[in-house]
Amino acid sequence: MPRKTKPGTAQFALDVSIEAKLRFSTLHESLGFKTKTETFEAILYHVSTVDKIDPAAMDRVERKLDRIAERLDELL
Repeated sequence: MPRKTKPGTAQFALDVSIEAKLRFSTLHESLGFKTKTETFEAILYHVSTVDKIDPAAMDRVERKLDRIAERLDELL
């Protein structure tokens, strides 16, 4: 049975080495995204913005997100 795609999406197939597949699986588990699609999109976003966004600004955003996550954990 053919795979049904969601509107606004496209299939994207790659032939990768077993080592690359294992590294991706490890990243997927450690990053905590719900789907492999989310993990892949996050990696693409990160790679595309590495040289475009000021690293200091990204550090500040990450620290703020960490503080927000800690406060949310305290509430739960």
